[in-house]
Amino acid sequence: MGTLPLSETASEVRSRLLADERDLTSAADGDLAYWREVAGDSSGPILEIGCGAGRILTTLGAAERQLIGVDLDVAALTLAAERAPAAEWICADGRTWRREATAAGLVILGGDLLSLITVPDDLEALLRTAALHCAPGGQVGIDATLMDPQLFADEVEGEWSVDLERADADFTTVRRESRITPDPQARSNTVLLEIRHRAVGVDGRLTMIYPDRAPFAIRAWQPDEVRALAADAGLRVTRVGADDRLRWLLRSAHE
Repeated sequence: MGTLPLSETASEVRSRLLADERDLTSAADGDLAYWREVAGDSSGPILEIGCGAGRILTTLGAAERQLIGVDLDVAALTLAAERAPAAEWICADGRTWRREATAAGLVILGGDLLSLITVPDDLEALLRTAALHCAPGGQVGIDATLMDPQLFADEVEGEWSVDLERADADFTTVRRESRITPDPQARSNTVLLEIRHRAVGVDGRLTMIYPDRAPFAIRAWQPDEVRALAADAGLRVTRVGADDRLRWLLRSAHE
């Protein structure tokens, strides 16, 4: 654990992490503003499971509160610790991590973490971790893009396409291109996603920012599936957001 892929240097890993963060911020329909609002309505420690490099936790404006981030990515946690050294950054598996002393007023499951979990048992385990670490009266927040499984079926083995364009500090425009291919394990509503970034500089030339990433699995979770797994984990939905996102607040029965 903590070893960089052979194809990536430390600098390339950091560039990839920052590019992923910018993609999320551009595509997540104001998720940072949403989390700041929710955090402002809560009290006590804030726990994020699957925190990555701290994109959400470090922008909450809650420096006076205890911030705890849990993730398995050592490189991401290193960047998070540089950004917020006073926060607690824990390298652990969110499905199995347990700590009795943690009773969070808000538990965050954001940044499209749900799509990276492809097995129902794993998602239930993650939700159970959130429920068990939520203080009485606290809330668990979920935010993820609501994806259409039919789109997976229609576009599988398709061509590269531009799915996001954003402004970047170093380039006029950054285009994220993606394509999907079948999941070799044939998991439900799951495909392999490939992503690459291209930049259009001020001179109009198209260049690659960093090497293409290896394909990774994503799943199109549907609301009924998530609601049922949340109930099994001891969570009940108390607030549902816009139709195009799984932007929910839940309360734990473990009180």
